[in-house]
Amino acid sequence: MRRMTLLLFQLFLAIFAGYAVLYDVPNEYLFVPLLCLICMFFLSRHETSSTRSTQRKLVVDT
Repeated sequence: MRRMTLLLFQLFLAIFAGYAVLYDVPNEYLFVPLLCLICMFFLSRHETSSTRSTQRKLVVDT
């Protein structure tokens, strides 16, 4: 995935988590916002790991 796509998806998850907290989407013990935040965390980790592997490939190629 492209970096901009990941950032937009993280923004969508953040907005949806806020909406779920404010308007009480049927969630048992705020499960939906917690799941959104966990997904955002793993997406940010995926983004940094993919850029690191790209940097490693560039160093190996030179």
